[in-house]
Amino acid sequence: MSLPTKAQSWHRNNFIISTDKTLLSIASINSAFDAEFMYWTSSVPDSALEEIIRNSFCFGLYENARETDVTAGTGSKEEEEQREYKQIGFARLITDCVTFAYLTDVYVLPEYQGRGLGGWLLDCVNELLEPLPHLRWTMLRTSSRKSKESYERRMGMSILAYRDVEDGPVMMGRKGKGNRV
Repeated sequence: MSLPTKAQSWHRNNFIISTDKTLLSIASINSAFDAEFMYWTSSVPDSALEEIIRNSFCFGLYENARETDVTAGTGSKEEEEQREYKQIGFARLITDCVTFAYLTDVYVLPEYQGRGLGGWLLDCVNELLEPLPHLRWTMLRTSSRKSKESYERRMGMSILAYRDVEDGPVMMGRKGKGNRV
């Protein structure tokens, strides 16, 4: 069993999280990478970001710009194409899809923070990782106390080698079902 090859999606009010890479906006992601709130990164050439996305398992967080209930309708391909999504968040896994996943580039635009969307995004990531029977490790790096606490609470992560997040970035991880040690 591995991460799904078919796109997954979750709906909440006027928001959607999807693993469909065709919905991702290179311009939106690169704009966020250059924003001050993403102090740990900067944009890359569009061609490089396209390759990064192609080689990662990605989650896009979107607002339905048409202000309609995204849970209404039949969910057909035609209905999906008629919706206008504004990308407001992102998360990606650097992974082999079976035994290891490194979570990175997690963000929600500042004007959408405080609505529980970041926690929901982590929950969706966790929902796909949790049942993987051969997953050995999920890891990430953070330098934010708030993020550290959220990763602990939402994903069961812990600091791999003790170091206070106030002293700089920390590596966090969680053993998976496939880890025997």
